[in-house]
Formats: sequence, structure tokens, C-alpha cells
Amino acid sequence: MGDAGVFTNRSGKIRILDGTATPKFLEIDFDAADFSGPIGRARTEEILKLDRGRVTADAHYIEGPDDKIMEPLTISFGALLTDLVVTDYLLDWMEILNGATATINGHTITSTKEDTQNDGANNNPPFADSGKKACNVEIFFDGTTTDQGYKYAEVYFPLDQCQFSEGEDAVPVALSGLVFGTINRITAFTSGDSVEEAAG
Repeated sequence: MGDAGVFTNRSGKIRILDGTATPKFLEIDFDAADFSGPIGRARTEEILKLDRGRVTADAHYIEGPDDKIMEPLTISFGALLTDLVVTDYLLDWMEILNGATATINGHTITSTKEDTQNDGANNNPPFADSGKKACNVEIFFDGTTTDQGYKYAEVYFPLDQCQFSEGEDAVPVALSGLVFGTINRITAFTSGDSVEEAAG
């Protein structure tokens, strides 16, 4: 942690998790410490109704459609391309979300789509394209006295939005995902089984 209780990028860690009861997860080594994401979802719109165009005692707001709470939101973070197996697992996971065979190091990866409720009552709908899958993404900052973290549910990473670029010192991979599920604060990473350990 930084001075005077301020978190820095040295304090954080990112995990992606699947939808099994005891989630399979991959903790991102050599991430670029550039995570960006919202801290909550949009609410429904307030639509003003006037009395023949005038503000009177009868003027009021009505609640707009649920589109706002269902629209996907964007998160992004980067990682460095390495010759370590963790990079292979990360790229495998991205391909699984886009229809590839859903196995990493002997672990079957399950989609998290339909696992949360943006409206608090109904499970979010499945993708129209059955080949797409989603994962959960968690970022957690470990402090001396207080920790902070967020969980982004039902995240889909389109491969055409994930890009790498060459550099003299490193080859960064920029990952951009769409959050279709809930966004919540967490006090610890969700416990699970690392895909870096062979399935038993």
C-alpha cells in the first residue's frame, strides 16, 4: 500500500472466474495495472410528465424502461504477453468465451451468463448466440487496515476488442470486456480452484 493509506497499482490483483459452484479462476500475472471500470450500474431514467406543458401540482416523473439497467458496460485492463503458461491460459480463456473448447489445464470452464439479476428479481437473459460465454472479473486491493474490491459479473470479452501491440520493452495485450451482470463491492476474492493447478 502507498503512503497515508493510499492504494497504488502495487496493491491490486485481478482474477477471472467461471460459473461453477466452486469457481475455477485465473489470477492475472504481469497485468499492466491499468484496470478501468464503473463502480455501479445505471438506474432507470426519470421521464418528466407535465400538465399540458406546464409545471403544476400534477407534474410528476415516471420510470423509464429497463434498458438502462441491462445495457452492457465496459471494463478494460492490460496484461503483458509472456512465454509463461499463465499467458496461454489467459488467451485460452478469451477464446473459450468466444466458442472455443471450454477446457484449461484439465478444468472445464462454465459460463457465468444468467447467474445474476440486474433488476433484483429476474435472472439476466442468456446470449442469443449460444457460442458466447461469460466470466466474472474481480479486482481487489489489499490494504494494511482496509481492503477494497469489486466484482463484475457476466463479462464477455469480444476477441476483436482484445488487441496486442509490439513494444521495445514488452508486448502488452489490451483486454476490453462487456459487463452484462451485476457490479458489487467485495471484501475478498471469491474462493475457488486455480486453473494453474492441474485438475485432480
